[in-house]
Amino acid sequence: MEQSKFEYRAPLQWGDLDPYRRERTHVGMWAWLIQRFSAVLIVIFLTLHLFFTYKPFLQFMLLVAVALHAALGLRVILLDFNLADIKRQRNLVYWLPGIGLALVLLIWGIIY
Repeated sequence: MEQSKFEYRAPLQWGDLDPYRRERTHVGMWAWLIQRFSAVLIVIFLTLHLFFTYKPFLQFMLLVAVALHAALGLRVILLDFNLADIKRQRNLVYWLPGIGLALVLLIWGIIY
């Protein structure tokens, strides 16, 4: 019996989990989700900041959320205006938030 070149996969039924979903998930989707989640965190921390001013932990978490959101937004700008190679977008997801968080820690260390 001849083996087919393509693997046959039965269609998923209602409630089945796709076993190949994790392998096909792109890093850009995770960056998009993290940026949206950080936007929600910014709104929450800003609201809390209005009620509990001068709380260092709250200010630090707000600064981290803003840095993460800005770094991933910078990634989108670089890719949209073709200023970065699309083949290196995976590196941008790791490096830009890392640089942003390093800057937050540096600024926080200088201030406090």
